[in-house]
Order: sequence, then structure tokens, then C-alpha cells
Amino acid sequence: MPGCFAFSRRGLAAVLFAIALASPAVAEMQVIESNAPAYKVGQTLANNQVFELKAGERVRVLVLPGNQTRVFEGKGSHRLEPRGGARSATKRKQPE
Repeated sequence: MPGCFAFSRRGLAAVLFAIALASPAVAEMQVIESNAPAYKVGQTLANNQVFELKAGERVRVLVLPGNQTRVFEGKGSHRLEPRGGARSATKRKQPE
């Protein structure tokens, strides 16, 4: 019976490990510069965070795991937008 119990424990560990690998990664942002009282340097936020800033406020974040920086500044609501997008850099020729 003890061997059966040990196998179950290993099996459970393997299943939990597989689930962890299959879970989508959640990107985060770390505040590296801020003059806004609501966002402290060193604070970690989810990548879907909406920044509510007042006039003159500025927040600079490090986007993890890619180590890119983004700056949000000025009055209003700001959020992380993916770089690139679906727009083409060159105009397509119109059929004649």
C-alpha cells in the first residue's frame, strides 16, 4: 500500500506541473519612475492596468518579461497598447 500512495503523490505532482506549464503567462509592469502619488516606484501591476493620471503626472514602467519601457503622462486614462498592431506600413495600391 505505501508504494501506491507514493505513486499517487508523484502523479499529482506531474499533473500540477503540466497545468502550470499550460497556463498562459500574465505579463506585468513594474513602475520605475513616477511623480503620481497613486503609483509608487517598485510597484508591480498587471499589464491591463488603466492609469488614471492628472495634468502634469507621469509614470514610466518596465514591461516584463520583455524589458521594454513605456511612459504614460498627462491628464486622462492611459493603458498599455501593444506595439506594432495590424496596420501596414506601406500603402496598398488601389486597382485601376
